[in-house]
Amino acid sequence: MAQTKVLVVEDEGIVAMDLRRALEGFGYQVPAMAISGSEALEMARETRPDIVLMDIRLEGQMDGIDVALPLRRLLLAEGR
Repeated sequence: MAQTKVLVVEDEGIVAMDLRRALEGFGYQVPAMAISGSEALEMARETRPDIVLMDIRLEGQMDGIDVALPLRRLLLAEGR
């Protein structure tokens, strides 16, 4: 059975690494982590995650809420 892939979007490195460790400990695969909204969209295109764990307060032009709709459209267009 394939592992569930989780994309972690978190701009604080220590928090992101802690989340990755915890998720992998629970049996999830974390193929990529992103630190910004634009990087999250790029990583979602590349990795096609089953779940996205998103920080809503991201640094940069787009916060997590701004990313949610285009990310949803992207993943639904790919059959997720």
